[in-house]
Amino acid sequence: MPVKDRDGDLDMLLEKIFNERGWDFRNYKRSSVMRRISKRLALLDCPSYGDYSVLLDRDPSEYDRLFSNLTIKVSEFFREPEVFARLCEAVKEDWREKALKVWCCGCGHGEEAYSIAILLSECLSFEAISNARIFATDIDHDALDAARKALYREESMKNVLQDLRDKYFSCADGLYKVKHNIRNLVKFGVLDIVRNPSISGVDVLFCRNLFIYFNKSLQAEVFEKLDYSLKPGGLLVLGKAEVIPPLFAHKYAPVGTRLSTYRKRT
Repeated sequence: MPVKDRDGDLDMLLEKIFNERGWDFRNYKRSSVMRRISKRLALLDCPSYGDYSVLLDRDPSEYDRLFSNLTIKVSEFFREPEVFARLCEAVKEDWREKALKVWCCGCGHGEEAYSIAILLSECLSFEAISNARIFATDIDHDALDAARKALYREESMKNVLQDLRDKYFSCADGLYKVKHNIRNLVKFGVLDIVRNPSISGVDVLFCRNLFIYFNKSLQAEVFEKLDYSLKPGGLLVLGKAEVIPPLFAHKYAPVGTRLSTYRKRT
């Protein structure tokens, strides 16, 4: 159960986190933030947000443990395979010879970014894939370090067909490592989409299961950055539970049904 917010202690805690570390969770959905911070409080037997604030002063290393709780990464290769199947169709139909620029925003440990790289390697011509650019960004330095290592357990691989495993992964000691030709397609970097400028001139933009943590005003603010990034005619992929903010809905047409995939109108 989330800890009760007494006298605005949660607001003060989030303000403290922002001032001390620059992590801005102040406009994230209240229920989500409370639930995730409460996990740390329960583990530490800490009765209130105010007491937790004192603990942070006493043990600054707790900030990093809290950050991991607030930015939980859950993914797998080719998550929601039907989305990738539709993307493959679109690439073959419209962009087979085009050197695509792709952005994976909120890439976590890299499964999604590498899935995109594998898909493009299967769907684009040799010249096009040689010139494709895939940018994968996240707020979490540790997650990006893990993504660059490109080592994954079996549970992340359940949607990867055997021929793709053989072609794009090596396996040793129960771990799968993404091969160099795929790793070299992806450029990882730190980017906080709430605070930082976005990447421009993007043909395909994945931003899945990020908006579910934002309140409505922050969703609109962040989506304005994504809209700026995506070229007319480009594809946007959101999470299943996410929708385009009303202010921007007229600019996008659904691709398929129940895929949360949209093409930006030209």
